[in-house]
Order: sequence, then C-alpha cells, then structure tokens
Amino acid sequence: MTILKVHSDLHTLLPPLSDAEYKGLEADILEHGCLSPLVTWNDTIVDGHNRYAICQDHELSFDTVELEFDSLDDAKFWAWSHQEHRRNLTPFQRTEIALQFKPMLAAMGKELQGKRNDLASDNFCQNSAKSSHDTKKELARIAGVSHDTVSKVEYLNKHADEDTKQRLRSGDTTINKEYTRLRVAGKDEVPDFDPEPLAPTFPNPTDTFQESVTLQHILLHDTESLIACLFGLFDAEYREQLIIDLLAKIEDEDGLTAVTRIVTKIDKQFPISQQ
Repeated sequence: MTILKVHSDLHTLLPPLSDAEYKGLEADILEHGCLSPLVTWNDTIVDGHNRYAICQDHELSFDTVELEFDSLDDAKFWAWSHQEHRRNLTPFQRTEIALQFKPMLAAMGKELQGKRNDLASDNFCQNSAKSSHDTKKELARIAGVSHDTVSKVEYLNKHADEDTKQRLRSGDTTINKEYTRLRVAGKDEVPDFDPEPLAPTFPNPTDTFQESVTLQHILLHDTESLIACLFGLFDAEYREQLIIDLLAKIEDEDGLTAVTRIVTKIDKQFPISQQ
C-alpha cells in the first residue's frame, strides 16, 4: 500500500468533518471504493486526507495525481480553491481560511507592481493603495463574502474571545451581530444600556420608537428583530422594499443560509396570509 506524507498545514487547512460526515464518507468508500484520486505534491497529500485515513484503516487501494507547486502556500491555496465548495462552511469559517492567504496575495500584488517600471515616484502611493485594495478584493472573492465582511472578520479574529469565535464558526451567531457588539460595547466592556430585544410592533409606532430606541439599541439587535420592527413601523409596500434590500445585503455578507433562516422566522411570526 502506498504511504504518503501528511503536512500539518495542509491537513488542518479546513475544519475537520463531523462524525456523521466522516462515517458517511467511510461507508461510501467501503461500498464503492475510493473513486476520486488523492492529489499529492512531492508525495505529500494536498487533497484527500480523510479518504487516505479511511483507506489506510481498511487497507484499501487508491489512486493519486501528482501536481507541481512552487511553494507550500501555493499548494494550500490550490487545496482551498478546490475543497471549500464541498463543505458547508459558515461565512466566518470561509473568511478565516481565506485570510491565511493575505500575506501571499499581498506579496503577489507587490511583485506585479514591481514589474512596472513606468511609474513615477509621485504615483507610487496611489498604486500601493490600489494593490492593497486588490488584495482585499481577492480575499473577498475566494471567501465568497463582501469586502466589508473581510474587514469585520479580521477585527473579530483580533478582539473576540474564543467562545464567540466558536459560535461564529458553528453559525450560532452572525458576523454583523458580534462585530457590532464589540465595536459598540468595546473589548471586554459591558454596555451601560439595556440590550433587550425590540418589540416587533408598537401601539403608537412613531412616538414609541423615538422615545425608547437609541442608535446603540439598534446596533446591538440582531437582524431578525430589526426586520420584525419594520412590520410595526411602515406600510406594506415600503417595508417590503426595505426588507428586500436588507436581505440582499445579508446574503452578500453572511450567505444564502442566513437569508433562508431569517425568512423562515419572519414567515412563522408574520404569516403571509395575515398580511
């Protein structure tokens, strides 16, 4: 049986499969064999760590495809580009992984810039800014999120505690909610106002809203609560357009799964048949 090398950076690039996912993959391989070849680089696994482990455990044969890369970073980037779509990763997880390639992408941008010999010295700063912008744009593209989300995840990686990061990775909370909470309250500080959820409707919408809701309250509340408020504050046509615009922003920043979850909650609280 072929023995391959395992590099820790490549092995841990993506979050591990859940027990159910691993057992499902194992059952499929035991029934049909290892149908997809493992991708290697200098006899090191680039793609196929789980399949390799299963084949080793059950002494099953497998095929390999050897690829050439200039560096470990190039191999990791290829692995991410070809594996991420197979996993149900949250926007936070995708962006966390993409940020690993920020130094590499920034270096590539500087290298491309250095090859241009027709730049005047007074244009250098402008082109440096463009290179930085392009790096963030590329990070957003490979993570499948917006530029704004990349910046927020960078901030959360620096300032959020590990429990918050784990909830972001599992999808139990959102990037926008935790970013806003930290920016408003400050790191390791407790806000000096009551962050109770906003009521979905108001008997006297305009007066109550102006008297009881501050900008800080709005910033700390999750998207579901804010959308619910729209039903009590605005007429149907106006709030419909606001919700469509807001959901489009959520899809861009947090993904379609977040939109589906929010729409389901709205439908349960405000059935369409009642509107």
